[in-house]
Amino acid sequence: MPTKVVIIGGSVGGVSTAVALQKAGCDVTVLERAASIVATTGAGLGLDPKTCAALTRLGLRDIFEEYSQPIPTEEYRWIDHATKSAISLIKNDKHLHRSMHWSALHRLLIQALPEGAVNFSHKVVLLEQSESGVAVTAETPNGEEKYHGDIVIAADGVGSFARKQLVPGDERRYAGMVAWRGVCDGNAHPELLAELKEDFETLGNGIIFDIADRCMNLIYMIPGNRINWLWYRDAPEPKLGSHSVTIRPNAEDMQKLYRDAENTWTPAFVKLIKTSKAPFMNVIYDKDPITQWVFGRVALMGEAAHPTTPHGSRSTNMSIQDADCLGRCFEAQPHDPVAALHKYAEERIPQTTKEVLFSRHVGEVRQGHWFDPVKFDWPSQTPEIKSLLLNDKQTEPDYKKCATELLGNVQTIGKGQSALATDREQ
Repeated sequence: MPTKVVIIGGSVGGVSTAVALQKAGCDVTVLERAASIVATTGAGLGLDPKTCAALTRLGLRDIFEEYSQPIPTEEYRWIDHATKSAISLIKNDKHLHRSMHWSALHRLLIQALPEGAVNFSHKVVLLEQSESGVAVTAETPNGEEKYHGDIVIAADGVGSFARKQLVPGDERRYAGMVAWRGVCDGNAHPELLAELKEDFETLGNGIIFDIADRCMNLIYMIPGNRINWLWYRDAPEPKLGSHSVTIRPNAEDMQKLYRDAENTWTPAFVKLIKTSKAPFMNVIYDKDPITQWVFGRVALMGEAAHPTTPHGSRSTNMSIQDADCLGRCFEAQPHDPVAALHKYAEERIPQTTKEVLFSRHVGEVRQGHWFDPVKFDWPSQTPEIKSLLLNDKQTEPDYKKCATELLGNVQTIGKGQSALATDREQ
């Protein structure tokens, strides 16, 4: 008999896990609380080489490459506040990522599953387990339904229902910033696209980050000649009215965004924001890494296991790599699913711990949380200090220590923030 797996959460992490475990011979059922996930949901993704290899092992290489495109270059620029012009800081020509729209990836993964494997409008309200199995109760439009299985994989995100039951007192950490996101159709706005390519010279061949006072943006192309953009902004923690960390802005929010953009970014980027349909805001959280993901017959994965800030492009990448690891572990131990869960956790926890902390710390450096951004002049810094901006530092075993040593005498002034003392300030 195949191992019966109930997966809580039908986002990319959940459905990629379903594909991986189905490939390993399991019988999978996915329970997703949302009523549907429409084609326009989400924005662009940057997928790294390990994730692309994982999608290949899931049997999606050809169709994945059809719906994605390479972004081999990564560039960082500094925005002069007075002139609203950009100064290039550092460039990495070995970025080796691919870009894709989130909804396209999600759709491809669902299409790789049997019809009926993903159940929408299923909000999990009870999780039970015994020595022999698990039971998950979900609220549905037709009343409560109970699903039985051998194991449960919790892939239900940063606000995970399962993790709240299994790790009491576990609180998420607000990162002190939000991310405004949007996508603009370059085919519908060819003059804007031409202006953007004149401003961002590597657009179409890479991802470009612009840094200003306490904020950063990024821009890259995704298939369909669409322009994906994101703007990280320091902000008080917004109030969330639901499970989701996404906020749909009102007209007043948008007018304020436009005014602030005009005071911060190059004219072309301002036009991009104003032209994009339906921008939205993500509230950024993470959690301190934990050392246990397996609780009896229940295991955490993706954002339920390792919520992370988006600065290292790690969230979706780590989730797909978790799914790939689960699939490999179940293939290796098809008759002992609990042992397979423990092998998965043993392999993934050390790696994801490094990546969560890297994303947290590189985000704080880029955002200017470790120094006074008014006094800290990025263009005049050494190449070694500028390299702290790059995603290629993910292999650095202790990014915080490396950054602190390079930045100099760091004096802590508050929660996760610091002031850089330099000779220029004294």
